[in-house]
Amino acid sequence: MTRTNDQVALDEWYAVAFTAEIPKGSSETTTLLGQNLTIHRGWDGAFQCALSDGASETPPLLKERYGFVWVSLGRPSHDIVAIAEFEQSGRRFIHRGRIGVPSSGQRVIENFFDLSHFSFVHTGTLGGYDSAEVPKYSVEYRENDRELWAVGCSFVQPKASAAAGGASTIYYDYRIPSPFISIIYKDSLVKVGKKDLIGLFVQPHDEESCTVHSFALVHDEQNSPAHILHFYHEIFAQDRSILLHQRPKRLPVHPRREIPTISDASSIAYRRWLDRSGLQFGLDRTSN
Repeated sequence: MTRTNDQVALDEWYAVAFTAEIPKGSSETTTLLGQNLTIHRGWDGAFQCALSDGASETPPLLKERYGFVWVSLGRPSHDIVAIAEFEQSGRRFIHRGRIGVPSSGQRVIENFFDLSHFSFVHTGTLGGYDSAEVPKYSVEYRENDRELWAVGCSFVQPKASAAAGGASTIYYDYRIPSPFISIIYKDSLVKVGKKDLIGLFVQPHDEESCTVHSFALVHDEQNSPAHILHFYHEIFAQDRSILLHQRPKRLPVHPRREIPTISDASSIAYRRWLDRSGLQFGLDRTSN
């Protein structure tokens, strides 16, 4: 496997491990953007990252945040995405694990905020055949085009979360602050007027495979972590089955490659946003 030379990809921050899963005095190996890495945790609890192939280059940049280890192989001009809700009280943190997907990271992100598949892939939970139409929502570019948002999204959901007691209309906002990060701000069914968060931090191993590090911040003290995780894993297993069969594995950005519909406004915006970012890694830029 060869490390990418795509500077846009290299200059991003990526979650590569969950801190609690690496005991003190131990290491684990992983791959980021084609580069093999060793993540080591000292007996003092501090983390270090080194290139695993014996290269004498300067060690990659490393930070800890939100319970994850983050690495950049480049020279990022921005910090790790700010998620203010991690500093707020009242929500329960759920580590949703890390799951490998044999597809590009951008395919995973696009699937995550695709409302049109709810009724057909998550039938009985996030959607149903009798409410398949996607209500109109807005797409916004924020932070000087650094972030993409889909706001005012809504959907009738038979079981919106582990805390759901029945069907309800749920309102969403989707935030994409990086080509490989997506966060949902979703109505809490426990605290009216509050939002639960579900986030994906995608670690691209190469252009056609990745690991998805995932978390939730929820207003739910009633259900056990195992029950909440079972709900989330059932949903992601359904998504993963779709991703396994999507071709090409890299995300096409040329408008001729895949024909969108009106309900695909967020996907269209995401692809255009990626296209003008200059990113090459994980994208299929061919026209046919």
